[in-house]
Amino acid sequence: MKKQLHYALYLVLCTFVPFISLSAAETTLWESTYTDGVEINSETVASFNAGDTLRIYLSVPESGANFKICYKGAPDWSETAIPSLNSQWPWVNGGEDHFDLTFTQEDITAFSGKNIYIYQGESSLISKVTLVTEDQDPETQDPEPQPTDRVAETLWEGTQVLGAEGNDGFGIDATKLQNLALNDSIAITITDLTDSYCQINIAANNPWTPIPGTNWESLTAAGTYRYAVADADLIANIKSSGLTIQGKLCTVTKLQLLPYQEPGDDPEPQPETKEYEDQTVWTGNTAISWNPKEYPGEEFDTYNVQQDMLAGLAKNDSIKIYYTDAIEGAQFALTYKAGDKWSWTDLAVTNHTSFFAYKVATDEIAQDIADHGLVIRGQGYHATRIVIGKPKDTTFGVENTPFPSGEGWGEASKILRNGQLIIIRNGVEYNANGALVVLR
Repeated sequence: MKKQLHYALYLVLCTFVPFISLSAAETTLWESTYTDGVEINSETVASFNAGDTLRIYLSVPESGANFKICYKGAPDWSETAIPSLNSQWPWVNGGEDHFDLTFTQEDITAFSGKNIYIYQGESSLISKVTLVTEDQDPETQDPEPQPTDRVAETLWEGTQVLGAEGNDGFGIDATKLQNLALNDSIAITITDLTDSYCQINIAANNPWTPIPGTNWESLTAAGTYRYAVADADLIANIKSSGLTIQGKLCTVTKLQLLPYQEPGDDPEPQPETKEYEDQTVWTGNTAISWNPKEYPGEEFDTYNVQQDMLAGLAKNDSIKIYYTDAIEGAQFALTYKAGDKWSWTDLAVTNHTSFFAYKVATDEIAQDIADHGLVIRGQGYHATRIVIGKPKDTTFGVENTPFPSGEGWGEASKILRNGQLIIIRNGVEYNANGALVVLR
């Protein structure tokens, strides 16, 4: 059969309809009189569970027909067959009006975070796509988890720095995880967040399955985080293949196995919040391009815009570059002039969807950036804002003191501390209005 697909009608995919309840067991994901293609986005796919059934309604001739179903996702967006089908072109028996695909755990793991696409073949028209789930009989539901006398086990303790690239991590051998039981938790202790941004991923190895809540999830504060494991298949996977711990922009110091406890009887402290203050030092809208022939624009040199924009930058501060209007294939690069020779040096940054973040790693880098500025480079986007993030570790008061000037006071220097411009004369600090700054 000729597998003719009408990819040009992808606009139809954008007409996704939210869940409309049909019954306790079947919900409509999409319905229309005719379409060439249906997209089920990753947010909806994330709600699918092993044992659920994707039901695809088609008009099918007496001889039967086939259709195409696959999943696609970043980074390459290649079309991949759903594992339990072993083919992207399943057949529908003649006379039947729908095709049922019941998901296995292998399916769920494979298309996690991806989109599912369904295209009709030459001899079948897709009219509706639904999700069929099993009604739960209260008598057959899993019993409520019960507390245990088991004690917490330390699986690993040390210092593992997770850098900006997401390539750092470590593993826990399966032999250390044999006491893991249903509704137990894996607890991870996090320190040294870059500004207030960090990501973590804890996954079973084979098949690769993240523990719920840890699939590169963002954390905003240092502390110990608990992740319950309430899936029997996942527990079996962990006990047979072990765990891998990955992340970005933070340090891991401990990993524990915590037996289930009654709600409120948590032996671990809650995460401690460390406050940060963001200070915007520049706003605008500059097209960034290192190839103006392909994309109109230029690089952005902070030193040429405002010489003292980054004065007072210190180790552990964060620099955030906000951007917008990014085209397909856009690239970002952040550089600074380092050392006495002012050599250009790239900074490893992390993309947070609307901005790139860099944590100032050393006093030397902070001083070089303060002295010589930053240059924002790349291709195919607009830089719109530069923000300096500083921990709120010092408070300030103001006394009404005349601003010193005239002979004997020498040259003033400027620094930016906790978002406040400070002017220093003869070792005494004043704010921009000439009032004395007093440390509390």
